[in-house]
Amino acid sequence: MPPSKLDSVRSLLRRVVWQINAIRHRDPLSPAVFVRLFGARRRRSWDPTVRPRRIVVLRSDEIGDTTTSLALFAAIREHWPQATVHFVLKPGPATMFHATSTVDRVIEWVPVTEGSALKRQILTARQAVRRFGLRGYDLAILPRWDFDDTPIRYLALASRARSVVGFAPVPDREPVWFGPQDQLLTDVISRGTTPRLTVGQLQRVAEYLGLPWREHRLPAIGQGLFDSADLRAATEKAALGDAPGLVIGLGIGARDAKRQWPVGDLAEVMRRLAAERPIAVQILGGGVDTDRAQQLVALLRDHGIPAADLAGSLSLSESAAAISRCDLFIGNDSGLQHISSSLEVPTVVVTCHPATGSPWSDNAPERFGPWSARSALLQPARPAEGCSDECISREAHCIRAVRPDEVTEAVEGLLREPLA
Repeated sequence: MPPSKLDSVRSLLRRVVWQINAIRHRDPLSPAVFVRLFGARRRRSWDPTVRPRRIVVLRSDEIGDTTTSLALFAAIREHWPQATVHFVLKPGPATMFHATSTVDRVIEWVPVTEGSALKRQILTARQAVRRFGLRGYDLAILPRWDFDDTPIRYLALASRARSVVGFAPVPDREPVWFGPQDQLLTDVISRGTTPRLTVGQLQRVAEYLGLPWREHRLPAIGQGLFDSADLRAATEKAALGDAPGLVIGLGIGARDAKRQWPVGDLAEVMRRLAAERPIAVQILGGGVDTDRAQQLVALLRDHGIPAADLAGSLSLSESAAAISRCDLFIGNDSGLQHISSSLEVPTVVVTCHPATGSPWSDNAPERFGPWSARSALLQPARPAEGCSDECISREAHCIRAVRPDEVTEAVEGLLREPLA
């Protein structure tokens, strides 16, 4: 091949390789372009006088925050009883909602986190088509108040909802490639200047949509987390029979070890309570909590307290059913305490977050504390050595300052409160 033709072929190959790499590493589509390509043709700001026929609620949260969504669904059903309501969430928390009558369809969603930004955008749009079809929704709701590092706003936009309502994004904490996320929303709710409980943030969403809000409902909204089969399974596995006295649920797990109150302290609280009345205990947690559960069972048996070790043996719905059987729940800052709150079970939470800590922390009880009508919170008065605005240890540290006598007193106080 003549040199001139060889150079031409090489030049062509270089241009082809360059173009392939440009496509592979191309910058993401801007939110404005994504809206034009994948959004509803007739997007519009939310009108509270509209009665939507199809609604989708999308969450990328874990167990605790996802559980609070029940309060929003109750408000939606009360105001728009004829609407079709779909709920998009991660596979783990999704297992809790199989019996929820306020939701017509639960849609599992796994965020696309691999590949280039453009690839993630395109695959998210494809997920939307596969999960929602082309019919679209009248209203898409994004209730998460905090920053979100998943492309769920892109998914909401690609659901072809006419109105997409959510809280203002937090650009300094979200991936740079996300771009100006507020362009994906038709309505941006202000995040506010003071922290609120997660369920309180849902109240802000409801008020923006024009929905009535009731803080506590009977029957408790958490009853929608399980059915009769879940209750039967939880009862059989506990094997407590007709144990006399109080049934107390103990949620011993938490995502981080620093949030886990020592099992020895829990056993001491149970000993003190048992000295005043007969009690039986249900120990609840995940598979990672089995060793600590066994330690607790041994301590309780030394005190002659009947205990059912259910850690790692129940599904989330069965765990909710087990908590519904309790007269009282004591736990760490975890998903189980939110389930207990949703069931209006008297709830005592021990948190690692010091009273002088930042109310904006991811551990702050101002944001993630219990929300049942009868509840109590115990926290260290001040941070332990080495911590300041929050506990930064990888092990139980600040939380050790909470003493068994404080928790016992809080429990006794709740037990003395008259039923509403």
